[in-house]
Amino acid sequence: MQLMRSSRCFGMAIVMLLPATCAHAQANYTSAPAQKAVGSKDIPVTVVAGESWLSHLNRPFNETSMGKTGRLGPSPPGPGEETDRWQPELSPSVAPQTVTLHGADLYRMNCQGCHGESGQGAPPEINSVINPVRATSVALIMDRMKTAGMDISRADAAQLARQSNIALLQRLHNGGQDMPPFPHLYDAEVRALVAYLKQLAGAPGAEAQHLALKESPVRVGEHIVKSTCHTCHSATGPDPSPQQLLDGEIPPLNTLTTRKSRPEFIQKVTQGATVVMGTPPLPYRGRMPVFYYLSEEEAADLYLYLTLYPPSESASPDTVIGLSQHGPAGGGGTPPPEKVRSASIVPDTKPVEAQQPRKGTQMQTVALLSGVGFFVILLLAGGLGFTVREFKRLSAKSARRKPVVNTKYQWRAEDAAASLRRAS
Repeated sequence: MQLMRSSRCFGMAIVMLLPATCAHAQANYTSAPAQKAVGSKDIPVTVVAGESWLSHLNRPFNETSMGKTGRLGPSPPGPGEETDRWQPELSPSVAPQTVTLHGADLYRMNCQGCHGESGQGAPPEINSVINPVRATSVALIMDRMKTAGMDISRADAAQLARQSNIALLQRLHNGGQDMPPFPHLYDAEVRALVAYLKQLAGAPGAEAQHLALKESPVRVGEHIVKSTCHTCHSATGPDPSPQQLLDGEIPPLNTLTTRKSRPEFIQKVTQGATVVMGTPPLPYRGRMPVFYYLSEEEAADLYLYLTLYPPSESASPDTVIGLSQHGPAGGGGTPPPEKVRSASIVPDTKPVEAQQPRKGTQMQTVALLSGVGFFVILLLAGGLGFTVREFKRLSAKSARRKPVVNTKYQWRAEDAAASLRRAS
């Protein structure tokens, strides 16, 4: 019994030790400070591919509010009027190899086209991002429950906030019923974007979570194309005729750089331009929103990206890469020496480079787990030795004990033996 009790206590000690030790090792790995700063060259720029999101939803543009949160372009000129000549105001100086982006810039390039400047969207089709983001704040959850007359502990509020944060990240990665996924966003970009979303939602402490990321101009164009343009424009396809444009056809991305010169493209994106449609061809106001919140430099980055990375018909590999597999933000590509950055992306503070854990941390984790395994083996060996020694001790103690003989039966045996001897 004593032996069984000792073995059970020993087994329970091992069971309790293993999870605690592994959790300690995992915590050390995930919370280890990053040491290596990763530059923009470490993130590949990939082509935009596949059908537009509206085509995926099988919805024509004139029957949806998606993409209509912006302003429309100018009206066509009247009879005898001439369209004002417009030229971009890009500086001819050499552009930097990288630009600095904040969460507000990532929101403009990836989200504002549908959700608007304030994040309220265009209900009922395009939902607001404010309430889902507010649900990730412990303070806001507790305030809302208190206003509703319900008490909630900070621990329960923290649990709800964690669940809401996981749901928000999953929505950014996987999309939703009407929202496209954003697989091209990397970990540091997502952190910067979420920090700005929290500021937009009024979450306390959001300003302390802001990041500044260095990326290339062509990466800027990739953001805008994949998140904003690709919502309505498919990657490839035939160039529509004026009558097809009037009937609702949307030109594919692969023909935009051939149909429009760089200045015309920049004007179309940032200022709007009339469109020749119908039979006979006549100038119309057009349906494409004007992205007034994009600078001319960013529109030029968009044109550059479509020129250097022609759209593809098939899905690109990055559409199946999860956020957990992405590296820190940066953005590759070779920027052209033709423009400078707009003031909207000039940092006010020192940029924080995207970082990743160094290999030494992984080696420390492996060494720690190996040590844990060796320690467990020693415990098992010690337990086995203790069990064998205890078994031998109890066996020897039992052998030294004298047998107990019943005197009553012993006397009867001796008397019977004596009777037999007298009879013989």
